[in-house]
Amino acid sequence: IMIRWRIALLVSAAITISYLDRQTLPVAIGEISRDIPISNQAKAFLDSAFLLTYGLMYVGGGWLMDILGTRRGFLLIMVFWSLACASHGLATGVVMLATSRLLLGVGEGGGFPAATRAVAEWFPVKERAAAMGIINAGTGLGGILAPPLIAWIVTSVHWFGITPWRWVFFITGAAG
Repeated sequence: IMIRWRIALLVSAAITISYLDRQTLPVAIGEISRDIPISNQAKAFLDSAFLLTYGLMYVGGGWLMDILGTRRGFLLIMVFWSLACASHGLATGVVMLATSRLLLGVGEGGGFPAATRAVAEWFPVKERAAAMGIINAGTGLGGILAPPLIAWIVTSVHWFGITPWRWVFFITGAAG
């Protein structure tokens, strides 16, 4: 396989991880609510916190890629969003969860600008739509993998006396 198609697969894997990470809270919310009371209004606030910074970082992420370059920029945002995802597992209240959601949005909002730049750099115009199709398939794959994986972690991972829902965030954060 030519290197550019390997890059498309690698970027698709990164996007898969980002979509897995963003599903951790919505899928595990029932378990989290046993430790941290979360009303419907608080859940809406948590969702909005993520979406606010995620949307703003489409612009910021593009700017960051222009300054740092694709490789360094993508590495930075992926490490950032992975740490932000893992930070949810340390939360003791809604404010800490909201902070983690804001940070997750900052990191993940740079994903598509980085992916788009990678395609522009590595693919001739006639192959860019196919490359973006492969990369965008990662969004669906992450959404498909998240519920069963998160359910398995919540029901099966009981390590070191740490509440299983916290492992959801530590494990998915480590995937990045």
